Amino acid sequence: MLAKKPPLQFVIQIMLVAATTSSCLYRAGDQTLPRARNELQNLAPYISEVCEPVRQDVGLWPFRSFPYGPLGLEVRRARTAIEADNTRNYALGMAAAACGIPSQRVTGYFFCGPDCTRNRRDHLAKQLVSIRRTLAAFEAFPEIRLISIWAPRGEVRINDLYLIDGTAREAIPSPEMGLVPSGNWRHWSSLGSYLSTKKAQEKDIEALTGQMRDIGLSALIKDANGTRAVGVGVGDNESGLLFATPNDPLPRVGEKLLDGRQYSIVEQVGLNVFFYETN
Repeated sequence: MLAKKPPLQFVIQIMLVAATTSSCLYRAGDQTLPRARNELQNLAPYISEVCEPVRQDVGLWPFRSFPYGPLGLEVRRARTAIEADNTRNYALGMAAAACGIPSQRVTGYFFCGPDCTRNRRDHLAKQLVSIRRTLAAFEAFPEIRLISIWAPRGEVRINDLYLIDGTAREAIPSPEMGLVPSGNWRHWSSLGSYLSTKKAQEKDIEALTGQMRDIGLSALIKDANGTRAVGVGVGDNESGLLFATPNDPLPRVGEKLLDGRQYSIVEQVGLNVFFYETN
């Protein structure tokens, strides 16, 4: 039997309290995040920077906190799924505190009841033909494994390159935990200069992200076991479609992934296509 996780809202309340001061960050890190402690502290100035639009318009929070948006966090060198989950939840608490988001609003738009889940599934399943067409365009770029969009329009992430407020910066994964972003950057003169190294052009990416917006996708991600078309999410909680690689193990409810996600819903909606949600 799977151990029951505490409600995320409770976890976020704890993280929000702990994230309000650097001294609390170190105390909490000593107990639950010993390896991530210093690297999360290094990330704090960046989080404050990308929270500025949210402090001006709180309605941007659900979009900028998408799992692969500017306030999302990847943990690539976690030793366990629990370590990754704790680190991502803590970073989400840091982001909410920096953006001035009340605890009840941090994840409320995602955890909004069974009808929300059903609507998210139906919205994606009804657009399966359009999503397949978008994924075919995505697959045409073998050196691009991830594309993410959020609000305001015009900002984008390509692999680990973030274009935010007109500035193109490539995140350098942190040495210990592999955090992306980490607060350490390689600067590029433009998005186009980065894309030229990946055999892609801005006009093609603009067309692809336009398709994503029309469908309602926040990210496209190539994984070892297939490609994910992510609709919405926050932290390591996401909702989307997994286009599974034939003959690979199928996703299972309760399965924990090393990046901190755990499948809470898996429903087949097509041949090798699964609607999923993680928490």
